[in-house]
Amino acid sequence: MTRARRLAIAALAVLLACACSCSGKGATTVGSGGSAEGSARASCNDLRAKVEQLYRVEAEAKEPKRVDEAVADNTTMVMNDCAREPARVIACVTAATSAADLEQKCVAPLDEEGSEGELLRR
Repeated sequence: MTRARRLAIAALAVLLACACSCSGKGATTVGSGGSAEGSARASCNDLRAKVEQLYRVEAEAKEPKRVDEAVADNTTMVMNDCAREPARVIACVTAATSAADLEQKCVAPLDEEGSEGELLRR
């Protein structure tokens, strides 16, 4: 084996080791290649744990038999609103201290039928 070939194999091994040892945190984005939209989605997803926690506290007090379902439904609602208006919702969720805060200040109001009413008609 030639010296150049051994160096090439060693360099490849080092590159693979570096690539495999990286945690990848921040390397994977949601959305298209590093665009502002992709960054907004990633930021919205970063808030998911806080939103779930706030809704879990509320559901355990108000709906103990359907906690997981209530948390999933409400979290999805907030994530959908965040995807539509990331800057506003991210700032609002960051400041929220309860599920009531989320619903009063951060998400689109629901109509009598429990849907997003006017927002969906646009």
